[in-house]
Amino acid sequence: MQWNNILWPMIKGADFSRTIDLAAGHGRNSARLLPHTDKLIIADINDSNIEFCRARFGNEPKISFIKNNGFDLRELEDHSITFVYCFDAMVHFDSDVVRSYIKEFKRIMSPGATGFCHYSNNYHSPTKSYTDHPGWRNFMSRQLFEHWLAKEGFDVLESRYVSGVCEFIVSDNGNCDAVTLFQSPKFLTA
Repeated sequence: MQWNNILWPMIKGADFSRTIDLAAGHGRNSARLLPHTDKLIIADINDSNIEFCRARFGNEPKISFIKNNGFDLRELEDHSITFVYCFDAMVHFDSDVVRSYIKEFKRIMSPGATGFCHYSNNYHSPTKSYTDHPGWRNFMSRQLFEHWLAKEGFDVLESRYVSGVCEFIVSDNGNCDAVTLFQSPKFLTA
């Protein structure tokens, strides 16, 4: 239901040639992305998730794996990615980590590339631990995410509030996440 109702309708026009699935977990979404891409990079901070995906996908030649440090993608070359994807993980990231990744997206995305992120819209009680928030959603907001994208020169193509990770809702109900589709500048700038 998530893929058909939320994800695919927003991302289907993307160039999936060189895709990264950031914080891929056990590869649930990687499996959905794989048929559309020439190269899929599965990235995760957890060794166990990388090993699970290695076992799941075997020797699939279109897939490579990165165990990253949880805040950057230094393993990737500049302007080498046509599609950035992160679903159902960034909701738990500290806002400083989200900001760090957005800066990395600017570096790794090719001109005109698109990205899609699902993140927390929990802006209540910013001083509490994420474990004190419903669903362990970290402090973040749609407005802050879009602000950071703009600071890095990205264009927001579409942002939506999402409830229960499977239903779009019209407005912020105080207990929802957000998803954003964004695009890097079509030309490299200094």
